[in-house]
Amino acid sequence: MFSRLPPPTSECSRRPGNVLACVALLIVLSVCARVSVAQGRAIALQDATLFIGTGQVIEHGTVMFQDGEILAVGAEVKPSFLARKISVPGKYITPGLIDAGTTLGLRVAPGANVATARALDAFDPYAADEMRAAWRDGVTAVYLPASTGAGIGGLAAIVRLGRPTESDDFVLAGEAELCATVGGANQPGPLVRVKLVEELRRRFQAAKDYRDAWDDYRDSLKEYEEKLAERAKKDAAAGKPDSGHGPAAKKGADEQKPDEPSADKKEPAKDELKKPTEPAKDRSAELLLRVLDGELRLRVEAHDPADILNVLDLAEEFGVALVLEGATGAHLVAERLAHRDVPVVLTAPPAPLAYTGGPERFARADAAALLNGAGVRVYFGSGAVPLPDGAPRLTLRVAQATRAGFVDDAGLVALTGGAARLLGVEKKIGRLATGLQADLVVWSAHPLSPGARVERVYVGGREVGRASCRERV
Repeated sequence: MFSRLPPPTSECSRRPGNVLACVALLIVLSVCARVSVAQGRAIALQDATLFIGTGQVIEHGTVMFQDGEILAVGAEVKPSFLARKISVPGKYITPGLIDAGTTLGLRVAPGANVATARALDAFDPYAADEMRAAWRDGVTAVYLPASTGAGIGGLAAIVRLGRPTESDDFVLAGEAELCATVGGANQPGPLVRVKLVEELRRRFQAAKDYRDAWDDYRDSLKEYEEKLAERAKKDAAAGKPDSGHGPAAKKGADEQKPDEPSADKKEPAKDELKKPTEPAKDRSAELLLRVLDGELRLRVEAHDPADILNVLDLAEEFGVALVLEGATGAHLVAERLAHRDVPVVLTAPPAPLAYTGGPERFARADAAALLNGAGVRVYFGSGAVPLPDGAPRLTLRVAQATRAGFVDDAGLVALTGGAARLLGVEKKIGRLATGLQADLVVWSAHPLSPGARVERVYVGGREVGRASCRERV
């Protein structure tokens, strides 16, 4: 890329008068080299089948990216002369998969009913083993719920899984949604779950009362200040220097006759002004108000159909935007979910291996197909990931759902562009499109086909994993 410096025996070294020019040339070349290294070299992945992330497929396509950003996508892309061209014929390229609900990388769980807890504070960006497991499954971004055993858990986060030594910002959203749990993996009895829903209702009502208290306080404070200004105006018009708090008032008190009662023993005047008391601050209530105002959505983990209906009633009562997580029994109330346009993130395995009394008893292989057929938007998450290096196995779950009737390639959309739209990060990741982050995966075959494996993974344009390099994947 750069011209070679002249050797020591060149004309430059033989003429002392040119030493300064050589030094200047060396400095210029050094600066140019540093700028070039910082900018990076464009990479073009050629001759692959491209899954754009919206359902569109491009045969024999090329993806070119540089400095972490996608520059061009399509079958007619002509890479620049200096671009590093990598031919991957017969391979498939997708955007990096998005896990719409996982505990991957989380180290601690928030305390119950602590709305201000943040999943981001519990995420370990140096969880190398777990990240490698995610890359092997093609996952480059995850939604981290702030879930607790019961009740409100806190604020979820969305992060990209880059290498911890990189300086790129890996946080896509530090306050993505407010999470709550009605019935999780260790699901309590039905009466306890009903009480949890009622507790959520009480918390939202308390938040509304908190707002009303502050509205009343502001109105009272405004009225108080207006009356104070009006009294000061009347006092000024009557020639009084103040309203009873200045020197004139003190002089009058000193000249008071002995037989007159003292001022502190008099009954307070009926028109005495009293400043209203400011309500105590409540951060949890203020956070719940963000949900009531539509700034944040409420994501609730619930499995039992009765619990799901109770949560739907709660959301409808307070007018909050709702996302349902877990939802092993959601297909039994699919019409209600479709009517309310409530998206569902399936995080449980598609079918239990044996009968169980827990939420898994509702799970079935065609749950995604049933929900999708009823008009419910379906997404996928790996849920609780085993430590330390359990793989999300999202592609396996989506492949099983597809074999059970889920629409072809709808699963890939749900893992890429669809998940990005659900999480509100579609302007950054989720598609192979110009201007988006270069988070993409090269597959040996169709990602949902048996035996397909990840061959290359790029996060922010940097290769973080390759199948041929065992130490990197």
